[in-house]
Amino acid sequence: MIWNPRIGIAADYAGGAALLRDLLHTVGKGLEGDAEFADCVARTTAHLEKQQAAYFILETGEIISMDGDDPAASVQRLVAEDIPDTVAEAEAALAGRNEAWLTSLRADWQSHFASFYSEALYFSFPS
Repeated sequence: MIWNPRIGIAADYAGGAALLRDLLHTVGKGLEGDAEFADCVARTTAHLEKQQAAYFILETGEIISMDGDDPAASVQRLVAEDIPDTVAEAEAALAGRNEAWLTSLRADWQSHFASFYSEALYFSFPS
C-alpha cells in the first residue's frame, strides 16, 4: 500500500493483466455466441494492451472512501484478503478446479467484467 492515508495499491501489471485475459478466455468457453460478452472481452483486452507497464496503480481510494468505512482498514482488507482470495479462485478455475465459481461468473458476467475504462485515467511513472 502507498500514500497517506494508505489507500493506494501498487501491483504487478503484467501478471494481473495476464490473469484477467486468461480468466476472460476461460469464462468465455461457457459464453460462446454471446456477442455482448465478446465485445466486453475485446474492449477490455484493447484497454489492457494500451496500458502495459511495469506497475499499475489500482485506484481504490475514491471507491473505498464512498462506503464510509475507514479507508485504510478497507484497503488493508483488500490487500490481505479480498485480492488474494479472488486470485486463488481464478487460478483454481484456470486449473480446472473451480467450475462452480466459473458458472457463477458466467451467470452474472456483467457485474464482474463490464467495468468502464476511461481514456483519461492513465498514469506514467518514471523508472
